[in-house]
Parts: sequence; structure tokens; C-alpha cells
Amino acid sequence: MSDLMGLSLSEIKNELLKGRPIIVYDFDGREEEADMVFYGGSVTWESINQLRKEAGGLICYVTGSQEASLLKLKFLSDEWKSHPVYSGLVKRPSYGDFPSFMIWVNHVSVTTGISDMDRAKTIRELHRVLTDHVDDKARYFLDNFYAPGHVPILASRGLEVRRGHTELVTRLAEVLGLPRSMVIAEMLGQGKSLSREMAELYASKNNMIFLEGKDIVRL
Repeated sequence: MSDLMGLSLSEIKNELLKGRPIIVYDFDGREEEADMVFYGGSVTWESINQLRKEAGGLICYVTGSQEASLLKLKFLSDEWKSHPVYSGLVKRPSYGDFPSFMIWVNHVSVTTGISDMDRAKTIRELHRVLTDHVDDKARYFLDNFYAPGHVPILASRGLEVRRGHTELVTRLAEVLGLPRSMVIAEMLGQGKSLSREMAELYASKNNMIFLEGKDIVRL
């Protein structure tokens, strides 16, 4: 495999498969945020606990638009454009791109849905329906999940359209040869997002891989 910021892609893939997080910074001049990222197939309740305590932002399940279409999901901003009330809320954020949110779900087996164990269960089941051999994924999704829940599903709009963390981590998964099934949360600091410098320092202190969006888009 080729290199990314001095790291082999196999090193990055192995970290994710082992259930260890990596840190991904988007771009200077965009959100300028760093996200903690796990591979969906390796998520445990400890992963959610780490995202909650050490990242602090919204914990989201991320996949590709093709995978989401198999579940018959659409972007909320597109769905709400024709709603008599919600249409007035569809606005382009300050950083320029419409969000990648689709729906918030829980798996039917969870209790309240918000605990680390419950969210890990929902994420593992989302990963399973998208990666296992399930003939009618949309039917299976409807039968085994309910909404609203506590795990937001995001789907990539493609790096040619949007350059957010959703698109960056799905692109990274593709390059690594992994299913597009990732979990992300923004890293927060005191009153605002953690700065790039502090995110790099955190990654260094915790022996985590730190990647930049500008390097991922070159892959």
C-alpha cells in the first residue's frame, strides 16, 4: 500500500481494525475541526465511552450514499425542502456545505438507546446490515431499527461535492479496502472545538494517528 503522511495505509488499516481510533482534521478555512474516528466493524461500548469522554462531540455513524440508498434513506435537508414548516430551516451552514444527516435510529434490542452499550449495539447492527448478506436491506432496516433514536446516520455526498469529515472518512475507508462504515465525533475543547494544534498534541500523547483532509483527498 502507498504512504499517507509517512504512514503506510496498512498501518492505518490495522489500527482501525484493532479498534483503536485515529484523528482526522478537515481543512484550514473550513470547519477547522478534528474528529475522533473508529471503524464501525470494530466498535465496542468502550469505543463509545472514549468518544463521549475524550472527543465530546456528536457521535455519528457514517456510511456511503450508495449504502444508505439500500436502506431507502435520503438526506434530511433534501427531505425537508418540501415540508410546509421545516423547509424554512433548510439553510446552508457558514462553512458552505449542506449537512450529511439522514436519520437518528436505535436498534430494537436496546433499552433507552443512549448508554454506551446501547449506542455500540445500534452501530454494530448498522454495520452488520450494510456488510452482511441481507437480501432486502431496506426491509431488514425497517424491521430491526426504530426512529427517532440516539445514533445519527450520515452519508457521504462525495468529495467532489462536499469536503466534510463524513466524506473524508468514507474516502479513507475505500482506500483502505474497508467497508464504508465509520463512527465519528468532533473533538471539543474549552467552550469551542479543539484547535488543530491541541488535537495533534492529543494524538501524539496518546500514540494515535493524525491525518489531514488535504492528504486524504489526494489518495
